[in-house]
Amino acid sequence: MKSKFSLFFLILFTLINKGYTHPYFVSITEVHINTDKKTFDISCSMFTEDLESAIKSIYITKTDLKKELGAKEVLALIYQYINSRLKVSIGGERQNYALVGCENQEESTWCYLEGSYSSSGKTVSISNSILFDFLEEQTNMIHVLWNEERQSIKLNNPNKLAEFSF
Repeated sequence: MKSKFSLFFLILFTLINKGYTHPYFVSITEVHINTDKKTFDISCSMFTEDLESAIKSIYITKTDLKKELGAKEVLALIYQYINSRLKVSIGGERQNYALVGCENQEESTWCYLEGSYSSSGKTVSISNSILFDFLEEQTNMIHVLWNEERQSIKLNNPNKLAEFSF
């Protein structure tokens, strides 16, 4: 009877803790390049609690992204965080982009960015250190689509550089 009681509390403790943390640390960044329009779109997905913790530790501001995601101040912090850790070059030229919006999907926050470029080169260089300063175990998956051709790479902290040729 005592062992059943102990097992019950062990299972209960595990289930309760499972709701507050996740066992892996992965972000996804997709860059879609449209050569006809000379534009690019970026989609970044991060675990919401990790993004909140990073913003809190870097900008000394507590946010609740499930409730405050639409607030201008919160969007400005998210853009500042991503822009300082995600650099995109197309054809050897560093690109600027703007935050279009964010949304929550289950345990993740998706951020959408877009920009335009003028280079005729067919290379893409990405420096992605999102959450690297916050989580040693962080892995960033990067997918680049040049029109319809897709290439992917996995970056484990501290490796933040990815090169693509099309």
